[in-house]
Order: sequence, then C-alpha cells, then structure tokens
Amino acid sequence: LWFVDDVFTVSHKWLAAFCDEVTGRDAVIPFECITRADRMNEEVIRMLKASGCFRVWIGAESGSQKVIDLMDRRVEVEQVRNMIQLARQHGLEAGTFIMLGYPGETEADIEETIRHLQLSHPDHYTITVAYPIKGTELYAEVEPHFLNAPDWSTTSDRQQDFARTYSRKFYDHAVRYVVNKVETSRTKGFRSVKHRFKAAAAKSMMAISK
Repeated sequence: LWFVDDVFTVSHKWLAAFCDEVTGRDAVIPFECITRADRMNEEVIRMLKASGCFRVWIGAESGSQKVIDLMDRRVEVEQVRNMIQLARQHGLEAGTFIMLGYPGETEADIEETIRHLQLSHPDHYTITVAYPIKGTELYAEVEPHFLNAPDWSTTSDRQQDFARTYSRKFYDHAVRYVVNKVETSRTKGFRSVKHRFKAAAAKSMMAISK
C-alpha cells in the first residue's frame, strides 16, 4: 500500500489519530509513504512503525545544501541525513529521492550528493534528471530556455528539456556515475571493483560530454 501524499507526516496530530485508529481496530496494513525530514522526529517514526509503515521516503533532491536552497526546499541536508539514519535505527526502510541537473548545480554539488548518500546510507534511492513541471517555479524559471517547443498532445513534462549547466548527455552519465560511486562503498569484493570501474568510465564520459 502506498499513500499518495507528498508529506504524509505534515500533521503530527493527524498521524497520532491515524495510528490510534488503525491499531485500535487491529487494521494495521503494511504501507510506505513520503515525507520531509523537518516533519519527522523519533516519536513520528515510532507512530509510523506502529501504524504499519515499513518504508518511508524522505525527500531531499540533493546532497548539496546550495542546491537544496536553490530549490527552496527549506530543509537542512544534515537533518535529512539524520532522519534517514534514525528511521533505519527504528527498523524502517528509508528511501530518498535525488535529482540532478537543477539550474545552478555544478560537478562539486554532484560530489556532495554522493557523499550525502554514502553517509546517510538509505536502503533505497532513486535518481532522476530534473525536468520542469508546468505550474512550478522551476518551469517558469527555465521556460525561456526550452530547447524545443512543447507539444502537449504528444509529450509530457518528463520529455521537456532546457539549457542546463552541462549537456543532457552529461547528466545521463552523471546518474550512472553517482549510482556506481555510491554502490562502490556499499558492496565488497568483485562487485565493488566492478562498480568502481563503471564509476570511472561514467566520469570520463561526463568530461567528454560537457
């Protein structure tokens, strides 16, 4: 079961009532949800677990505080890291979302994101290349820099691209670089060596495709 709510724990009062209701009715069903680090604490994590939550996704989008501030996420990367670790300590799986290619992001910011993932060690993480969703601040910011006129009858937000710091191919290689760099530190033996080789190859392609 997945609760489609961007910030499932936005109201701690509601969460407490939800927890009481499902436990009182013996209706605990395994579920996963999304939330923000600044709407979490140890008690919230306990209520999530008691309610049946087995996996919590904590939004951050980047491991660089500079990029997080550019996104106006209003959260500290250290707080995200702490909540990922705290959730895992309490027996919840922790996932996080990473977005590369946000306007203003540099290679140094990508390296900070790798460090963030290595330190926080989430059970799951997804990495995408930033894309503008109509109606958002990002869309308004990059619309003058669209590389093609959107045809909404045949395309979606994800297919809309804009002029970035580096080329789109750079970010495609950057996604592979981040994944393999992180997995190098999460695996051992031959698997770690394989990821290290793939990370080096992706890094080389990033340099070529700038």
